[in-house]
Amino acid sequence: MIRHSFEEIVFNAKSVVTVGTFDGVHVAHQKILETLVEKAKAHASRSVLITFTPHPQEVLHQKKAEMLLTDEERIKMISDAGIDEICLLKFDHDFSLVTAENFLIELVYKKIGLCELVLGYNHTFGYKAQGTVEFAREVGKRIGFNVDFVEKVVIDGTVVSSSNIRKLLKSGNLLLVNKMLGRAYAFEGFVVRGNGRGRRLGYPTANLRLIDERLLIPGFGIYVVEATLDEEVFVGLASIGVRPTFENSGVTMVEVWISDFDRDIYGKRIGISFIHRLRDELKFDSAEQLVAQMDQDRKMMNEYLVKTFPAKRDRR
Repeated sequence: MIRHSFEEIVFNAKSVVTVGTFDGVHVAHQKILETLVEKAKAHASRSVLITFTPHPQEVLHQKKAEMLLTDEERIKMISDAGIDEICLLKFDHDFSLVTAENFLIELVYKKIGLCELVLGYNHTFGYKAQGTVEFAREVGKRIGFNVDFVEKVVIDGTVVSSSNIRKLLKSGNLLLVNKMLGRAYAFEGFVVRGNGRGRRLGYPTANLRLIDERLLIPGFGIYVVEATLDEEVFVGLASIGVRPTFENSGVTMVEVWISDFDRDIYGKRIGISFIHRLRDELKFDSAEQLVAQMDQDRKMMNEYLVKTFPAKRDRR
């Protein structure tokens, strides 16, 4: 159940609560969600998750957030984890001034109800991030609730966090990103008209306008992807970059070539899952050199798919 204010939630003193942005819902977030559900079952009560929109960084630092999920995707993934009540609160300047103590006591404890609070090991909340696990435990001892924290998750020597995932995406380390997410990084976009150059070169591409401009685009390069269109899944290649062989505008473009596909999909909404990174974006001296490299990219894609997903290889 999705709520948009504390007043919409029926008070239950036995509630088990967590709070956080949960952008990405990565494997560390998933561990928090699993703990929340387990604790609620142990108390024969309900699980409550408090999260925010827009991303607090947009309000606190007055800059566009680089999101790993849309609000819709984030809430669905949290709901699918078995959370009973999701409170999606508007984060604005006034809310940013609420102290950690008032947040815990006046809003969570008195309005939602609280017998146990579950937090990530380094999560902070409240004005000037004064709310920590230690602070919450002090308040809990004083008014009567327990605090449990979930240890950090480390993969390949790197702590799993949304900020680290963003850095890795930008640097092109898709393999580690997907390990940290527990799934392939993905976003959706609408197919918009381009200049038709890809079709003239023998590789017609779909140019994408992301459904939310705040979504983080991976680092420049060529990627093996899965494209989902009208509930059908296809394989192909995505090019992310500024098309240096033909242009010098510096505008980042997301273009997708779909294998064994020839349909008019302008205006369609399409999902792209990033499976494997093949190479960096390159500048070529001629269109012929570019096509030769695209042929090689397609060959490398097929080799990867045959090795990893035999049923999804290019059959043309």
